[in-house]
Amino acid sequence: MGQDKWETWASVLHGEATEPEGAHMDAESEKDLKAAHRIFNAREKVGLVMKLKSPDDAWTEIKGNLYSSHTRWIEFSKYAAIFLLSLLITGSAFWSINSRQKLDDQFASISAPNGQITNVTLFDGTNVWLNAGSTLTYKQSFNNDNREVILEGEALFNVTKNEKIPFIVHAGDAQVKVFGTQFNVKAYRNDMKIETVLIEGEVQFSSNQQSVMMNPGELVLFEKSSGNLVRNRVNTEEYTSWKGGKIYFNNETLHSLAQQLERWYEVKISFQDERIKSFRFSGVINKERSLEYTLNIIEEINKIKFEFNQDYVLVKEK
Repeated sequence: MGQDKWETWASVLHGEATEPEGAHMDAESEKDLKAAHRIFNAREKVGLVMKLKSPDDAWTEIKGNLYSSHTRWIEFSKYAAIFLLSLLITGSAFWSINSRQKLDDQFASISAPNGQITNVTLFDGTNVWLNAGSTLTYKQSFNNDNREVILEGEALFNVTKNEKIPFIVHAGDAQVKVFGTQFNVKAYRNDMKIETVLIEGEVQFSSNQQSVMMNPGELVLFEKSSGNLVRNRVNTEEYTSWKGGKIYFNNETLHSLAQQLERWYEVKISFQDERIKSFRFSGVINKERSLEYTLNIIEEINKIKFEFNQDYVLVKEK
């Protein structure tokens, strides 16, 4: 607002303005009221609690006294009027900027509860499948100046290409950086490893001050206990088939198998003897089959048996 406009407002408040000036400022006040509405509504959307009146009440209170020829403004000088209006607009601008900063610092998350698989498309067009028991977290400012997410669990990413802004997945002690590609990341908190399988494109896998560029068809595995990186050629279908309800196990421990069954079937599995956890299993688990059917198949292959008690399963050696 220019200095002339401030001076005219002061004249109106003093009752010294001409009729044309008063009519002009009445029209201007309507414009300012609309602006105040926009700022007030923006603050409401981000959940800020204002200690001011609503824009309607504030402006009605001011305008109600503008053109009354019988009202005398003895208590208010010209500069008091200027201060009142500048405080309203400057304060609104401050709260609007502060609201944007608070919004940028907030996080949102998407989860796939145990027993479910979730599919979501992020703001930049990136498509993500979340396996059971997984959570994806990102800033509210995602897609403004960064494309960074935090993964706990397992997810299959199909990243929208953007050469200027890389897509970064933070997964425990590992980080995967891409510009546009398809890959799978598995990083459950209780797992002893973090693994990434590249389906197409190119990604940079980093962990423990080590970094490797991956090619399609490769698996990079970070061992949490030793801090080593292991790199192998694999059949990517075996690492992404969980999206369709199947999981391949290739000489996996029963402990690792049990963790996956817990996430898929919402059941708690315990071992009578810690030694049983190291038994190995190879095969395919189909989520369309019942838990009882799946465990019966595992019993036939291994020298173990399962005891059921509602949502609890105990693993014993035969």
